[in-house]
Amino acid sequence: MAARRFRPEGVAFGIGLLGLGVLATLANLGYVDLLRSIRLTWPLVLVIWGAAELYNTFTAGSAR
Repeated sequence: MAARRFRPEGVAFGIGLLGLGVLATLANLGYVDLLRSIRLTWPLVLVIWGAAELYNTFTAGSAR
C-alpha cells in the first residue's frame, strides 16, 4: 500500500470543521452568537487557506 502524502489543506479543513462544530454546540447551549462569530472569523479561513497553498507551492518546488 502506498504512503499517503501529507496535505495541509486537509488539516486546515478539519480544524475549521471542528471549530464550526464547537461554535454550533456553544450556540445551541446559548453561550455564543453563531452568526456574529462567523462574521468575525471568516477571514481566518482565507488566511489558513493561503498559508496552506504557499506551503504546498514551496514544498512541491523543493521535491523536484
